[in-house]
Amino acid sequence: MKSNASLKEIAGILKAAQSILVFTHTNPDGDALGSAAALCRALRKMGKDAWAVFTDHIPEYLHFIDDEYFTWDIDLIKNQDVSICLDCSDYDRFPTLIDKFNDGKTKLCVDHHATADGFGDYYYVDSDAAATCELAYMLMVEMGAEIDKTIAESIYAGINTDTGSFRYSNATSQTHRITAELMEYGIDHTSINVKLYQTIGLAKMRIQAASLDKAEFLYDGKVALGFVTDEMLKKASATVDDADDNVDMLRNIEGVEMAVFLKEKGDNVKVSMRSKSYANVNEIAASLGGGGHAKAAGCTLEMSMEDAIETMKKALEDYWQN
Repeated sequence: MKSNASLKEIAGILKAAQSILVFTHTNPDGDALGSAAALCRALRKMGKDAWAVFTDHIPEYLHFIDDEYFTWDIDLIKNQDVSICLDCSDYDRFPTLIDKFNDGKTKLCVDHHATADGFGDYYYVDSDAAATCELAYMLMVEMGAEIDKTIAESIYAGINTDTGSFRYSNATSQTHRITAELMEYGIDHTSINVKLYQTIGLAKMRIQAASLDKAEFLYDGKVALGFVTDEMLKKASATVDDADDNVDMLRNIEGVEMAVFLKEKGDNVKVSMRSKSYANVNEIAASLGGGGHAKAAGCTLEMSMEDAIETMKKALEDYWQN
């Protein structure tokens, strides 16, 4: 754990503030959105003026997370008492909002990524936590906040997605204890799981099939390398969000230990990496300026898809040959 403050101290700062803006990383996932929505709702129930600020769109499959706490108007609150960054403790992961974050009179950071160093005036980073939603829940308990079904469902969604529906090794006894407590608030976990995993559009299925068809299997099948381009998305009538789960699809193939998936996004290529049991994808991601966890990490490459594939193959060679 890396910390210059306890969750109790951070809770005290939030309780003393009146205006709070919540920030997270670009291309927000379930953990980022769930923790942001839950904390904003808890703060508002305490009489605070709280919003989560975004510049990116919300992936369609996560639209069910209550977005009445999300804003794309960065000037909605000026000179906020507190800026708090969740699920992100690296300025490079939310570059368009750094100036707004720094407008906060006090700046906080709560995260669970092993590569995080923490920033701001006070930070708390616990890489043993399966999801930032775990830490957000613990923070709200420290605040004495009133937790209701809506908050509990947002937290559950974030924990669920970051643990791969509790299949990944990062799901600990603490994860399950918190989940059990969330169940006491009457959450509809079946409905959440249907929305997350059993509501797949035809376009998403098409892009999964297309990327699987072009995937390469390296190092005796231990590594699956796949990609999706703008042209492939257009042909499948799909969006880049439709390819979010493709890296997991590749990892699930028998014999694959490590999956690497590249997504073309404008002038950049976003790389997602997953491992099944023993490989440390964080080492590869960190070597390319990214980060994450041993079994789930990523990076962004500012180059063409063709160059990005060659870059990833060289990084994979450096990892597997050493």
